[in-house]
Amino acid sequence: MARPSAEERRAFEARVSARARRFDLRALVELLGSRGYPRESLLFEGNLEGGSSSLVHAVTFRQRPSTVVITVNMGLLGDSGLLPSYFLRLVERSADPDKFYDFIRFFDHVLIANYLAAVWPEDDPKVFGDYAAVRRTFLRMRGFSSKSSLHWLGQTIFPELGVRVSRVDFADPTEAHSFTTGLSLVDGTSVIGKVYEVDAKGFCVEIVAEEEVDSRGKSWATVVRARLQERMLPVLAPFRVPLMARLEVQSHASWARLAGPEQRPGFLGYDRLTADGESSHSILLYRGITGSNVQA
Repeated sequence: MARPSAEERRAFEARVSARARRFDLRALVELLGSRGYPRESLLFEGNLEGGSSSLVHAVTFRQRPSTVVITVNMGLLGDSGLLPSYFLRLVERSADPDKFYDFIRFFDHVLIANYLAAVWPEDDPKVFGDYAAVRRTFLRMRGFSSKSSLHWLGQTIFPELGVRVSRVDFADPTEAHSFTTGLSLVDGTSVIGKVYEVDAKGFCVEIVAEEEVDSRGKSWATVVRARLQERMLPVLAPFRVPLMARLEVQSHASWARLAGPEQRPGFLGYDRLTADGESSHSILLYRGITGSNVQA
């Protein structure tokens, strides 16, 4: 990755500072790390003023020394801090209260950094040498043969949407009892043909969205399908789960239009109604057995 210019760096810092309260703390730390701000250059401090509903209150970029100050609404100086209020009032009456606050901010940084390490231990290589292998082991121990386990996985991948899981019947193609000349007995245990279907139990995961698009104006069908392919199906692949994934959109705001003659022609004098993208109330995203090429 090419090193960003000074102008690009200043523009990035301005965007992050302006949108600081919209960040999740871990996402902010990962973003800064990917843009060339190492963990050692991050300085955490509590918000002395308080009164904010978000965890991240402000992000300040200092040039000399090169430091990123992340102000969060927790720690010793926050609204939920452990220091008594009368103690803070005494400090405010002192000759130089800033020296005391600088002293407290040292402990603030250590406490908040320890909080990050405790909540997301997978980021510390000293805790998990190979976190991917540990995660695979935990998933194998849990298994995905129940509605509760699939609901947990779906809610983890789609936290801003509703998730419903139910059992459904699947037609499972098999070649186990196909008829082979000279090898099969005509006693009812074989079938004529190479492949036949048997009923098998599977799961239906319904993702529920209130509107067609997300907060950025992107179609939920596109967002959910991408997460399904990139995050959910790879996790379920080793378990070969008969799965049907469906998106349910509760309300629509898009418009349909008459198809022109250069597109698909009408029938018996009636023109077709078309819409951009997937606009159905229920959209089938996946149907098949995870970890195989069998899809319905």
